Amino acid sequence: MTSKPARVKGRWPLAGLLGLLAITALSDDHPIGGKAEVLLDGFRRGSFTNMHQIYPSRIVHRGGRVQPLRYAPQQLESLTYRHNGGEHALQDYFERASVMGFLVLKDGAVVHESYHQGTTPQDRFVSWSMAKSVVSTLLGLAVADGHIDSPLDPAVKYVPQLAESGYGVNSIRDLLQMTSGVEFIEDYVSLDTLEAAAWFGAVINHERSYNSTVLWFDKRIAAPGTKFYYASLEPQVVGWVIHDASGKTLSDYLSERIWQHLGTEHDAFWVLDRPGGMEIGSCCISATLRDYARFGQMMLNNGSANGKQLVPKAWVATATRPDPERPFLHPGADSPRTSNMGYQHYWWLWPGEDQAYSAIGFGGQEIYINPARQIVIVQTAAWGNDEAATNRAENHAVFRALVEQLD
Repeated sequence: MTSKPARVKGRWPLAGLLGLLAITALSDDHPIGGKAEVLLDGFRRGSFTNMHQIYPSRIVHRGGRVQPLRYAPQQLESLTYRHNGGEHALQDYFERASVMGFLVLKDGAVVHESYHQGTTPQDRFVSWSMAKSVVSTLLGLAVADGHIDSPLDPAVKYVPQLAESGYGVNSIRDLLQMTSGVEFIEDYVSLDTLEAAAWFGAVINHERSYNSTVLWFDKRIAAPGTKFYYASLEPQVVGWVIHDASGKTLSDYLSERIWQHLGTEHDAFWVLDRPGGMEIGSCCISATLRDYARFGQMMLNNGSANGKQLVPKAWVATATRPDPERPFLHPGADSPRTSNMGYQHYWWLWPGEDQAYSAIGFGGQEIYINPARQIVIVQTAAWGNDEAATNRAENHAVFRALVEQLD
């Protein structure tokens, strides 16, 4: 068994965090933080658009010909929406909620595209946890390509080292649904958590691989497949499975099977756990707003883009629809999830009859996909922790108002 670090009571001192790396660069009025500064006030705007300069990253190469987006602009700035008993304008929301980029597709055409806080169409915005949804898409490709027999297989079948961890008894499906039952606390600051020790030891200080820390987590709090428990280490395990089963890095797999065929305008980047290491499965792809929109439109089109079926249609349906065998994951279920949303293969499922779903990332990142109304909305923002709950509720009110306006 891989040895675990000793637990020490307390929290990482702010001075210690800032001392890990000084400011790496300045971008106009938006300083770019070091590895431990990217979430701090004053650094988020600059860091969220330059993560590939802060952390070791691997290129997700684009293809040859850019597929131009169609434009059919509508005047949406005057759109109003209701939230907390008041009526608000979309433009006010952009300013109040630290929005950096906002793009809306209707019937495959751009009806709105705007950039704020000095950002441009060339900026690459960090995905944070939207990358989880990409990992689930790559898992579907690994199944289609014959690298993985079934999501019902135990993950240990493809990564034998997982037998040392609590994940050794879990199916890949458990991991895709955040139902492993292994204890993992979303706390990367407290000194007395394995989670902080894993993140700082691997991703910040490069003392070990992030995968090696997976083996530290062996305490179970629920039987496999019985309880939703959000845990960012689970997509790391799934990424490990994809990597070992396919023999490809996640960046190369994404490039070869999807990014080169979407007609993307720019290369993307994916943060690694260390120089030359493995992609972080839970976060941190950096791509332009328009290229995120192209990915969202592919999902809306049941996995097809530019006349090619890139992701199996059946996998898109499986990944973005409620699992009939696990009703506790359905939208509106009695569980501690955001806005009564459901969950499936790293996609958040909206309540209602539109079968809408979202890739959601920390700080206001979201790709919203509404198949019934043929709408894709991409938002990038720079929220802090204290703003997240309030802003998320408001931004979903904005999305609902846009859907009604565009229908």
